[in-house]
Amino acid sequence: MKAYRFRLDSVLRVRQLQERVAAQQLAVAVRDLHCARAQLARARRALAGLDAPAGRLTVGAVEWSHAQSDRMSETSRRSADEVETAGEVARHATRAWGSARQRTAMLERLDERHLTLWRAELDRSEAVELDDLTTGRKAREGRTR
Repeated sequence: MKAYRFRLDSVLRVRQLQERVAAQQLAVAVRDLHCARAQLARARRALAGLDAPAGRLTVGAVEWSHAQSDRMSETSRRSADEVETAGEVARHATRAWGSARQRTAMLERLDERHLTLWRAELDRSEAVELDDLTTGRKAREGRTR
């Protein structure tokens, strides 16, 4: 009997490659999301840590404090937007990887089923051969007596 060969093996290899690419893209998206969240946390801590000027104030000190607060608030808003964008990219990458995994798993299950059928047929043909050998020996022994 011929050796087992899955007819869709080339398709399976392509699907496995697509799954690996999707998994790598997911890893990059998750890393970017974590970095964006860390940046947002730093921006919020810096904004929260901004102290109001104490003592006698000049107009320049108040204007500088206000401008600094505006810059830090804007940095915090941009960071929040980046977290939202990175989250959407990560969700999309998760869906893409899940879809690629499903397609690969379907072909892998099909391969397993075909291999199981091939093995059963191999076992059956070996059993037939053994039966034929045994039956042939018995017939020869019966004739020699």
